[in-house]
Amino acid sequence: MHYGGSVTTSLAKALDVLDYLSGTERPITVRELARGVGVSKSTAHRLATELQEWGALEAEPDGYRLGLRLFELGGVALRQHRLEDLARATMEDLFDATHRLTQLGVLLGVDVMYLARVGQQGHQRVASPVASRIPATCTAMGKALLAYHPTAFADALRAGLVRRTRYSIVDGRVLQAQLAAVRRDGVAVEHEEARIGLACVASPIMINRRARAALSITGPAESFDPGEAAGAVRAAARRLSVELANQ
Repeated sequence: MHYGGSVTTSLAKALDVLDYLSGTERPITVRELARGVGVSKSTAHRLATELQEWGALEAEPDGYRLGLRLFELGGVALRQHRLEDLARATMEDLFDATHRLTQLGVLLGVDVMYLARVGQQGHQRVASPVASRIPATCTAMGKALLAYHPTAFADALRAGLVRRTRYSIVDGRVLQAQLAAVRRDGVAVEHEEARIGLACVASPIMINRRARAALSITGPAESFDPGEAAGAVRAAARRLSVELANQ
């Protein structure tokens, strides 16, 4: 797509760069970028450098790919485009089936931002926005998302894995093995890694082969078995993936 009209030439070319990279599955060299966007190699290099400084692109040994800043903006955009509203019925159904706190979240940098929850306080059902952030490596929802965001995982490793409790995983090799299991099984689990006394299971919401958000259910560590609830969470996330993809 080429942008014109009231869009300035410089901005239009930057948007063309982002649009071109969004259709690729691998890093793209400056030469390929110049050819794909229709600009000189020097212009492609300047645009890529400026976009990288802003966080829209990331430099890899073999080229450029879209950066985490766009994932952050994408998370906000999902929220603004009524992700919570679209997910609400699925979350209600999952809560009715499991009687466990159900939450929806997106990846924001190396954190999970919780967007909404459906649960129980006393005898009253609660369905409310959350907008809180927790290090992704400590949560089942975060693992469900990091499994499909290798750059974010690498950033988390570079920053140092966060120890929220004595059960938090701080060994990158252990976490990497868990993320591989997420890609294999479609679910992530955690047991008192974010908060003592709580266990959780989560599944990614996949749209166009990317984990755009995740669903989770949480319960008391002493009585809640994430493995037993994995099937229900996975099925709910897959159903919501299809619904969102069709919007």
